[in-house]
Amino acid sequence: MYLGRVLLPLLDQEPWRRDRRRERLHSRGIDVAVGERLMKAFASLAAHAVAVDASLSASEFETLPLSVVADAATGKQDFELLAGLPDTFADDRDDVAVKVFRLYAGTDLCSSG
Repeated sequence: MYLGRVLLPLLDQEPWRRDRRRERLHSRGIDVAVGERLMKAFASLAAHAVAVDASLSASEFETLPLSVVADAATGKQDFELLAGLPDTFADDRDDVAVKVFRLYAGTDLCSSG
């Protein structure tokens, strides 16, 4: 989930974005650290889904435009973002974030059918 760890600091080059993001999380009753961790997971999931769809090599992945990742994050179904993910992760927090997202996606599929 390295991409997600890089994404927020990139956005935070404009300090008002960080403040607004944190205000929104707080207003929705979401702990800032948890909310930002989930945002990082979503960015990583979207980038992974794009790479899988396009069969990108590692070197091609490095040149993947951020706009393509953003389009994937907003244009794919929840379960599509989970395609091809490993079952476990080195960082326990990443593992929990993906499990929560898998649970949400499964719940969403059950309620939409």
